[in-house]
Amino acid sequence: MYCCTENSPIHTKNVIRALIEEWVHQLLFLPKNYPDLNNIEHDFSALKIVRIYSPINTLIDKIIRNYCAK
Repeated sequence: MYCCTENSPIHTKNVIRALIEEWVHQLLFLPKNYPDLNNIEHDFSALKIVRIYSPINTLIDKIIRNYCAK
C-alpha cells in the first residue's frame, strides 16, 4: 500500500517515516503545489464554496456534516 503525502515537514521526520514503513507502506511524496493530485484539496474547495453561500450564523461543523452526508 502507498501513502501519498504533500511535502509537509511532519512527513519528512524519520520517526514518522519509520512508522509508515513498519506497517509495510511505501511513502510517496506529491510534487509541490500540485493540488490536482491531492483529493482533499477538491473537498476543501467545495467546502469553502458551501460556506460562502451558507447563512451567516451557520456553524462550520454543520456545513461539514452536511457535506459529508452527500
